[in-house]
Amino acid sequence: MPDRRGIFVAIVGPSGAGKDTLLSLAREALQDCPGIRFARRVITRDADGATEDHDTLDVASFQEARTRGDFCLSWEAHGLCYGLPASIALELKAGNVVVANMSRRSLDLAAGIFGGIDVVEITARPELLIDRLTARGRETPEEIAARVARYAPVERPVSAIGFLSIDNSDDVSAAAGQLARHLKSRTRAADDPSISSRTA
Repeated sequence: MPDRRGIFVAIVGPSGAGKDTLLSLAREALQDCPGIRFARRVITRDADGATEDHDTLDVASFQEARTRGDFCLSWEAHGLCYGLPASIALELKAGNVVVANMSRRSLDLAAGIFGGIDVVEITARPELLIDRLTARGRETPEEIAARVARYAPVERPVSAIGFLSIDNSDDVSAAAGQLARHLKSRTRAADDPSISSRTA
């Protein structure tokens, strides 16, 4: 993507940290801010209405879509397939800031595709992660404990043009405001690359 002018913002963090909640609140706060697009993921899991509002495909249909080139980026995690729409490339070429919830394991791949990315890590205290994952009811207590124990803080990737860590343990409105301000600042950086990416 040599003519890329926008900025891809990767939202990462452990399950239960509240990434979807903060993204939803930030999207609402920024609805009148031009130049920011929130990517809608495709996942091989039914939407439950309580977390992310995503598009759903079965595994076979997902693989067909991947083969057709419907995704600019796809990955697998926790037994599920995830894809980001190919239209993201057009949004970036138009100079927009594109925000996507994704896996930390795919950050280097995303940086290779999009030519440098901005990374926002959403975190929360371990006991809160356990409580939130338990409330979802998707995993056993043993699976949840193992998942939380495996998580380690994200280190700023070498390829990142910006990095911000947000603790979503307490005041969700404050955390969402921090995310919204950061995303708004990236629209200015997209227009003027000389602007510092350190907005934390």
